Amino acid sequence: MIVVGLGKAGCNIAKAFGKFPQYETFGIDTTKDATITIKSRSSHEEYDTSFPDLRRKLKAKDEDVLVVTSGAGKISGGILRLMEQLKTHNRLRVLYIQPDLSLMSETQKKQERVVKNVLQEYARSGLVERIYLIDNLAIERSIGEVSIVGYYDTLNHAVVNTIHMINVFENTEPILGNFIQPHEIARIATIGVVMMDNEEETKDKENWFYHLTRPRDVVYYYGIGKDDLKNDGTLFGRINRFVKSKIEEGLNVSYGVFETSYEQKYCYCIKYSSMVQSYGELLDDQEIS
Repeated sequence: MIVVGLGKAGCNIAKAFGKFPQYETFGIDTTKDATITIKSRSSHEEYDTSFPDLRRKLKAKDEDVLVVTSGAGKISGGILRLMEQLKTHNRLRVLYIQPDLSLMSETQKKQERVVKNVLQEYARSGLVERIYLIDNLAIERSIGEVSIVGYYDTLNHAVVNTIHMINVFENTEPILGNFIQPHEIARIATIGVVMMDNEEETKDKENWFYHLTRPRDVVYYYGIGKDDLKNDGTLFGRINRFVKSKIEEGLNVSYGVFETSYEQKYCYCIKYSSMVQSYGELLDDQEIS
């Protein structure tokens, strides 16, 4: 898979994907330390109208592509032009990073809202296979206290590790499971983790990286060590009870269990919706939390 980051946040996340050999990464920004440096523009609109042709530098191939960006920066105005240059690839997905809305100016909020909504509409129409929505504040809540030094690195690695493991599991045969294909039009998604307490089943807790409203599908990917798979007689019942507890009307819930080389049990999850996630709902969620 090729990972292309646009802007500072996108470049940092693309760089974090580079620790895994499965990804070829590119970072596009106006700074010299970017993989591909482009000319700085004065406005969001100017990036849209004057975005350069980068197809040769991006080495267009028949590979899956993940484009990473945030609507906080002016450079995100070039996101649609960039995606047009990548449309010849096999599958195109988007990872959208939601900044802290309360710290943005009204102009920035408008700019961010336009980018996020347009990308979601691209996903709904099928021009993008899937869009992952990520909220930095939601990640922080799921991780707990995060130091100032390395703050964004910690958040970025949480996102990258989760997406990477979901990618691995999506291309691996599970030992056990009941995977249900998500609805065709449910292309707006977020990711999360389930904290599996080793002692108390009742403490198993979902931590989602975005407050996705009106979901239609949820999938849980359990990574379990070989010893636990062989010797823990309570494991199947525990997983089954947790998954069944999430079933509700109009929501498909499925799971898979995979063998890993790790001692610790862990679970990654993905939630899908067919509805564009509104700005007002997210702002309310950030303020409440």
